Amino acid sequence: MADDAKTIKRISCVHNDGRGRSVFSHREVELAGSAERMLSEQLSAVNFRLRTSDASYTSSFHVAGDPTLLIILSGTLRIVLRDGDSCDFSAGEMFVAEDYLTEGETFDDNIHGHRAEVVGGSSLSALHLKLERR
Repeated sequence: MADDAKTIKRISCVHNDGRGRSVFSHREVELAGSAERMLSEQLSAVNFRLRTSDASYTSSFHVAGDPTLLIILSGTLRIVLRDGDSCDFSAGEMFVAEDYLTEGETFDDNIHGHRAEVVGGSSLSALHLKLERR
């Protein structure tokens, strides 16, 4: 490959569909370089937090608010949407949580958000990287 090789990295997302419901989608980040090393442009971030959750952790439905990239370091985290759709993320995988309430909207426990649960019998370790403040 030449030094001008390019590829696209698809990152899973949970976002607001514009009608208040959380849905799965993808965002694409272009990587460029050579066969030995492909990098994206520098991307901004606000801060990061380290997280651990025990093997029995299950959250209530909630929204992310600020766009946050979650990188799973160990264990498996399942994200479940209101419609029952779910996606599992395991060590080495990442996703962006960016579902939010629109301005003036109040959280409705029958409509909004996603929930998270640790699955597979092992505890979870993850990095939360806040991408921006909404």
